[in-house]
Amino acid sequence: MRPGGKTFRRLATVIFAAACLAAGTANADRVITLSFTGDCTIGSEEARRTQEDSLHAYAEQNGYDYFFANFRELFEADDATIINLEGVLSDTANGEKTSKRYRFRGPADFTGILKAGSVEVAGLANNHTADFGARGMENTKKALEDAGIGWARAMDCHIVEKDSIRIAVFSMDYALSNTIGDRLRKKITEMEESGEVNATVVLFHNGNEYDPKHNSVQESRGKSFVEAGADLVVMHHSHVVQGLRILDNRSIFYSLGNFVFGGNREIKSVLYPRDGGREPTSLYCLVVQAKLYFDDDGNYTGQQMILYPGYTSSAAPVNNYQPQRISAEQAEPVLDAMQYDTPDTIMPAVGEDETGYARLVMPFLPSGREKDGKRSTDGLPEAPKAYPDRNNR
Repeated sequence: MRPGGKTFRRLATVIFAAACLAAGTANADRVITLSFTGDCTIGSEEARRTQEDSLHAYAEQNGYDYFFANFRELFEADDATIINLEGVLSDTANGEKTSKRYRFRGPADFTGILKAGSVEVAGLANNHTADFGARGMENTKKALEDAGIGWARAMDCHIVEKDSIRIAVFSMDYALSNTIGDRLRKKITEMEESGEVNATVVLFHNGNEYDPKHNSVQESRGKSFVEAGADLVVMHHSHVVQGLRILDNRSIFYSLGNFVFGGNREIKSVLYPRDGGREPTSLYCLVVQAKLYFDDDGNYTGQQMILYPGYTSSAAPVNNYQPQRISAEQAEPVLDAMQYDTPDTIMPAVGEDETGYARLVMPFLPSGREKDGKRSTDGLPEAPKAYPDRNNR
């Protein structure tokens, strides 16, 4: 039995969130629900793919529906599930960049894992989609297209469309943002102002691996995407859960951790004495379900985020590549990790859904647009300076 005060705090949070939703969305006519996961590597290290503890071996033993099984019902109920696909889907190792320490690949048929998990869109801007050169990249795109799964990378966005609402999904990494970042931001602005899309989401791949705090690059790029017109920014690469920022009533998630991650055969933890002994762990993950609201004319009216904490494995410290949902009590350390990197925003207490698993309902955020269409960009204190990044390892 949990302490009564904690129980009351959870109940109050649920009531508060429900009230916010009712008040903030009373005039909303249409809602699009998008789900986001952390890093997904649907394959294995090239040198270890035949070993008995690789993701390949688990696929052979358990079938393709094994990996996303614990979240499949949640993903089937949304309008699109969007992942960061960190690796290559190709039947050949031609073009392998052997100079890199880690190279991740699965066969093209592993798109069946994504289909079984009800994944509809994959972001392809990260430091592993080129592990097998240009041919590997093209093979990955073709494998996804053949399976009916959308992809986004650089200036090529994917459009999620439902009930005449069009949402652009862009995928960028640090290197691309340094070369075409201005072009991308201009395109976001033009697409929204022209009415080509009703809302925009940006996936961004950057951060310091296993660092519990986001860095200054994540801070500045996230801000720049929102200023350009993005309504939601979701980041990856750190492999651990990081914080949340609300800017102009738009959400920026700095890292959701890992999800189905064949890149590691074990759950990793790294001690950071400079952060008071905190121990970031790749066991923790978050699934973010974004509800984006629109009026009858297609104007974006606001958003509400629902967070589903989880574990990336049910067999830690072994990675069994099957993320699982967890109880509210188990979820509190996951949310503590998020709060640790969210100093200015008090996270609501974690509650439970009708199935008894942890769920955190964030307050509804109205669009907040001024009559002149301009956005405010009141920011937070400056983020810690970036530590050396390993984007090219």
